[in-house]
Amino acid sequence: MFHPVYNRRIPMPDRVVHPSMKAVWAGYFLAFVVLIAAVWAYFQFASDKPRWLPALALVVFLPPLRAHIRRRLVTLRLESDHLTYETGLFSKTRRTLDMAKIQDVTLRQTFGQRLLGVGDVMLETAGEAGGLAIRQIDNPRQIADTIIDGSRRAAAARARGSF
Repeated sequence: MFHPVYNRRIPMPDRVVHPSMKAVWAGYFLAFVVLIAAVWAYFQFASDKPRWLPALALVVFLPPLRAHIRRRLVTLRLESDHLTYETGLFSKTRRTLDMAKIQDVTLRQTFGQRLLGVGDVMLETAGEAGGLAIRQIDNPRQIADTIIDGSRRAAAARARGSF
């Protein structure tokens, strides 16, 4: 995008998208309920307190903690002329897509995802092998519309020779 007076490129503000925290918070809530039930059961068995019960209660926090960490390891950056998808902690995978080459943006939401306001966005690009799927993101329709709009602007700018 160019400034109308100064005729110079104005960068589109970066937008960073991560998968939704809704399922993670539900997992933490469920783990907390199991922890409360385990504490209650531990004190109900006054004569024979199982020693493994507190350890089992803490183990139920591992799946939501794992999901929390995995959520933070996926990043999608929307910029004016390209889109960058990064995954990984120690070894990173980074895929950069030219916005002008994005041909198809598909939004997929199951009934449960629609209730939670999350969904999956799939991208198909020209000249690329395989598509890109960004799973479980909040406001997927808004993200898909932003990608489509950025793709149109980038393609128009490329046609004018502005890139």
